[in-house]
Amino acid sequence: MTAFYLNFLYRALGYDGLALGALVGAQALGVAFGVLIARFAAPGRSRKLVIIAGGVIVGAGVVGLLTLDAYPLLIVSSALVGLGGIVATSSGVALLADATEAGARSSRFGQQIALGTMAAFTASVLAGALAAPVAAVLGARQDDALTLRALVALGGIVGASSAIPVLLIRDVAVSRATSGRLGRLIARFALVEMVFGFGAGSFIPFINLFFADRFALDFRAIGVALGTIAVAGSLGALVHGRIVASRIGPVPAVAAVVAASTPFALIAALTGNVVVAVAALAVRAMFMYGTQATWSAYQLSSFTPAERAAANASLALVWNVAAALASSASGAIRGALGPAGFTVNLVVLIACYLAAAALQFMLFRGREPKGDVVAVDAELRAAWPTNAD
Repeated sequence: MTAFYLNFLYRALGYDGLALGALVGAQALGVAFGVLIARFAAPGRSRKLVIIAGGVIVGAGVVGLLTLDAYPLLIVSSALVGLGGIVATSSGVALLADATEAGARSSRFGQQIALGTMAAFTASVLAGALAAPVAAVLGARQDDALTLRALVALGGIVGASSAIPVLLIRDVAVSRATSGRLGRLIARFALVEMVFGFGAGSFIPFINLFFADRFALDFRAIGVALGTIAVAGSLGALVHGRIVASRIGPVPAVAAVVAASTPFALIAALTGNVVVAVAALAVRAMFMYGTQATWSAYQLSSFTPAERAAANASLALVWNVAAALASSASGAIRGALGPAGFTVNLVVLIACYLAAAALQFMLFRGREPKGDVVAVDAELRAAWPTNAD
């Protein structure tokens, strides 16, 4: 719910075009600082406590967005949201991987993403419907900063409640055994993430503005549109690992489906019909969310448990820095071209996703992830050293 209204809040505070793009980019750049914390927290520390700490930092950033007006302070607050987010999600993803058998990770990640996208559907529809009654209670317009800050605050309260189930999680013991190959693997994965991040950052953070500016939808209609896209994404997340990846292997399944998603992004870029745009972006989301679960499982299974939080944080760092640069550039493009700038943004996304799919296939075709095997082997060597050691 908070994310739904942030771009509109920035506009209500007087920031648009390049300035708005920089605010969105600041959140991504906050990840660069958060990755350092994630690296320190990764080896042998409680995943649960790190998740809670990240949530507290996000909360501080949201409070700043609710109470501050000066542009530099909003930049800092946005960066705090990104910083805390990566600290929490890096350990959260690693905890999920630690608690799941290697062969079941793709399905489990798919279930997790499906639940997340269904929550996004509920949040989008609810957020869009709340604007009018909240504005009426406050005696303000729906697009007034006071109304938008109240809606962001409601989203923050809902987000804070997620601490309750986190506190009930039982930490999984993590071995300190590592593979010694983190740098070599990270370099290849990072190249793919950099290209994906630039493509996504050019359009995805501004999808709510896409519907508002190009099709003049109100908040309620935007909520329905984003909710529809989220539902399609949840279906893809559930199906891809079970049906597609299990038949042709994770890397070909991801690369082929990523490439297949791009024509639908092109349709959304060119159409003037809102129903066609929603349908096209929904199909694109179904494909992309499906590959996300499989690709995340493949990445994390390539590293030992002790390496996973740091590896996930490092790859998120690369993705988010690229996304931050793209967000700022795309804001400048829309500032110059108006709503037509979204067409350029989507073309950039398409080009980057095709390039990323090609890189995935070239760099990882035929490679089986061995992180769990290496970890077990290292533990056995530590327990029963041989003469060769």
